[in-house]
Amino acid sequence: MRKIGDKLACREIVMQPAVNSSFDVAIWFLDRARSENSYLQPRKLQFLLFFAQGHYAGAYQGRRLMPSVFVVDEAGPLDPNLYRAFEQGRPNVSEVSMDEEILVFLDAIWRRYRDDEPMKLDRLISRYGKNDVAIENRDGSEVGISSMMHMFARDDDKKNKQPKMLRTYTGKAVKAIPWRPPKSITTTSNE
Repeated sequence: MRKIGDKLACREIVMQPAVNSSFDVAIWFLDRARSENSYLQPRKLQFLLFFAQGHYAGAYQGRRLMPSVFVVDEAGPLDPNLYRAFEQGRPNVSEVSMDEEILVFLDAIWRRYRDDEPMKLDRLISRYGKNDVAIENRDGSEVGISSMMHMFARDDDKKNKQPKMLRTYTGKAVKAIPWRPPKSITTTSNE
């Protein structure tokens, strides 16, 4: 990884994607929204695809969920090929079943972000990618999978982080957790 100013520029990690086609993931999100009687806006679909790719890369050491390339413009991230393909609605493509592990993963992404508006999702991406050149510039530049991995790995690692184990002076193992003082109860006296 090299730096351009104070921004990160990462080398790409090459691995086989978990899903053969990005269409399968996009169609899964559209079908999931329809099953809950909600309309999935085209831009929100792009945000969900970006979050799915990023969280997957963060959780699986840079492995791609799908063979998509994301660019970031003034409206946020998008896979330009999928965006064009879905401009007029859902394309007529055959559906391919995905592994149960992938379906569980996509369901977790859906549940986490389904109620968020695109503007909120855009703010999240700006916060996650504050050191990424493409996200900062929003000029249609590509966000590489390495950058996505670094953006989302921090978030995924925090959830799985175990408390640090230390030893007392007697050698007993204890968990080190931050001290939180008890909430004090203030009373007023009538003097």
